[in-house]
Amino acid sequence: MLDRVYDVARRNNIKDPSQLIQAINKAIKGLNPIVVFIIGSMARGKFVLGMSDIDLVVIVSGEPPFRAKVIGSPLGDVEVIVFTLSEFCSHYMDNNIMLETLRIGIPIIGDPEELMRLCR
Repeated sequence: MLDRVYDVARRNNIKDPSQLIQAINKAIKGLNPIVVFIIGSMARGKFVLGMSDIDLVVIVSGEPPFRAKVIGSPLGDVEVIVFTLSEFCSHYMDNNIMLETLRIGIPIIGDPEELMRLCR
């Protein structure tokens, strides 16, 4: 996880990557993720401190304690969207968020190839 997060922080001119790590850990607390992706402006390297938010997509195996939430962080709001593995496997070809996740998402926890194998 750390190498990918440091790379994302560097590409987005975030001077203290530990702030990003802390924000992600706080946002996914209580979840047991199979995979976590960064999407949106941060994944595209277009994050602007004070204007952008941090978008996370989390895939979990069971029923999650929440489906979506927003938390504050020194870098801005962190928006979390949670899908179960079953939902993801059933809809990844027709859901815009899932399509963006697969197209430009940066996996920071887990392996997207393993995720797709689980969908077969």
